[in-house]
Amino acid sequence: MYLDNHCKIKPFYWYLKGVLFAVAFLATSCTSTKRPKQADLPKIMLDYVSFETLFFGDLDTPLAEIKKEYPYFFPAQTPDSIWTAKRTDSLQQVLFNASKSISKEALAFRVEGVLRHAKFYFPSEKLPKKVISLLTDVDYSLRAVDADSLLLLSIDTYLGADHPLYEGIPKYIKNKLTLHHLESEIIDALAHRFVPAPRGRTFLAQMVNHGKRLLLHQYLAPELSDQQHIQYTALQHEWALENESVVWRYFVDNELLFSTDEDLTFRFLLPSPYAKFYSYLDEGSPGRIGQWIGYQIVKKYQERTGTSLSHVLLVDPQEILKKSKYNP
Repeated sequence: MYLDNHCKIKPFYWYLKGVLFAVAFLATSCTSTKRPKQADLPKIMLDYVSFETLFFGDLDTPLAEIKKEYPYFFPAQTPDSIWTAKRTDSLQQVLFNASKSISKEALAFRVEGVLRHAKFYFPSEKLPKKVISLLTDVDYSLRAVDADSLLLLSIDTYLGADHPLYEGIPKYIKNKLTLHHLESEIIDALAHRFVPAPRGRTFLAQMVNHGKRLLLHQYLAPELSDQQHIQYTALQHEWALENESVVWRYFVDNELLFSTDEDLTFRFLLPSPYAKFYSYLDEGSPGRIGQWIGYQIVKKYQERTGTSLSHVLLVDPQEILKKSKYNP
């Protein structure tokens, strides 16, 4: 086919090939960013259990019966007397009563939305079949837990940033303790199933890995904003947008991208009241700004290449940076 003896045909052939390539690229690009309609999402069977109601509300239900049904919540070394006392503990009852403000139907609907999108994009993945909400004494480090066939939700960590039970918790953490961030927490819990662990220890590799995770948010909870995906307040997100180029220049000028200094994780990737540039930039900056920059790099890469979600999640960080041509 490439050996053409007719010179007059050659120009037309290459023109046609170019047109076909352009059409194919546009088709691929559209496919990679297209979001399914509600009717396109697969149906899933999801069992929802309100364990806090069973344990703290249905006090007539014998402890032995609950332990038999949910043995994984009861370590063998803990005597029954501890659990019996906990069921009627005044503070636990306050937490339980507060959790009643969260509609279980709405909760189940939102969880199902994430899992249906996950099934659409990753049809071969065996996702959790049962969702269990429970009280965890406001353990905000474990707001959602992927436990293979189970998805556990710490329902007392979604009461709202201004809830009086959260008094004493740092503001940058309280801001996340709202039902508006439920989908984000679920996706973060499931992300290890879809986003490979970083192949290297460089700052760039970690940033891009977080960027892939946040891109996954776009697909599994498309109705949420970028601000919700990363769980920023409006002011934090505004700061990130306004200072994107300044932050990127700081990373580049200080040769941080390929550094393996573990202190960078503490300064720019982990939750904190503010980023740690150790300069005027600290004031007003949100924590995890390195995650946000990684997200912008990954989004720019997909925008330029038109590749699918599953492909982006596998691409090497340096290739993503190079082909993204990221330079805000």
